[in-house]
Amino acid sequence: MIATKIVADVRRLLAEGTHSQRKIARLTGISRGTVGAIVSGRRPDYDNSDNGDQEEPPGPPKRCPGCGGMVYMPCLLCLAKEVSAKNRRVSPRSRGVGAPVEVGLELRPEHHARYRQVSDWRRRNHGQPFRGFTT
Repeated sequence: MIATKIVADVRRLLAEGTHSQRKIARLTGISRGTVGAIVSGRRPDYDNSDNGDQEEPPGPPKRCPGCGGMVYMPCLLCLAKEVSAKNRRVSPRSRGVGAPVEVGLELRPEHHARYRQVSDWRRRNHGQPFRGFTT
């Protein structure tokens, strides 16, 4: 999205009538097609959007220590990943192969042995359904 300041500059230069569309594109750093869209009115008017005017970022972009991207701090990608990680449910497959999961069942010894047998098999086979084997 083009900043409203640049669109205003393009409209001002067009109103002056001293520069061609190609020269205006070169001066403002946008494409000739965008300048043409502003001239013909095909470009939507983003100035009257409900989002309000966005403030210009404070200073030049910096390298994010989390993702390494050149961004205006704080890095919104890292913030979104952090929120997503907090909200993510832990699935049995993401817990890892060696992480035992105790359900807290009160089973008789023979049933508990069978439960451990099935649980160990599923852990070794990455959560695949237990098809059964003879004991």
